[in-house]
Amino acid sequence: MEATLAERGQVVIPKAIRDQLGLTPGTLLTFTVEGGKLIVRKKVDDAFSRARGILKLEPGETVDSIMRELRGRAPGDPIEPWEELRDDIFIAPEVRAEHARRKAEWLAQQPKTATPARTPRARAGKR
Repeated sequence: MEATLAERGQVVIPKAIRDQLGLTPGTLLTFTVEGGKLIVRKKVDDAFSRARGILKLEPGETVDSIMRELRGRAPGDPIEPWEELRDDIFIAPEVRAEHARRKAEWLAQQPKTATPARTPRARAGKR
């Protein structure tokens, strides 16, 4: 890709390169000359770069699980069998059927809870 140097020393960085490097208005750039070549680098001394690595994940925790907790389910995420499906949003019938099958399997694997013994109730009143 090529760009032309303007009269005041300005140059437009092609959009494809700006997108690839995440360059947005206000991004700081550093300019150096190495071996006769102009080197332009995105300056990474910003708050996000300084904060990177200071937060530690709990054992078994993943970035995906944190993002899912913050943002909710992504469109392609599996629906866990213990989750209830919402009626106010469209869910394909085959997805609902698969969820019902998985939920039935999951429920069958759960330990049975003890139910109180039923005793006949004495009838009140006259016979």
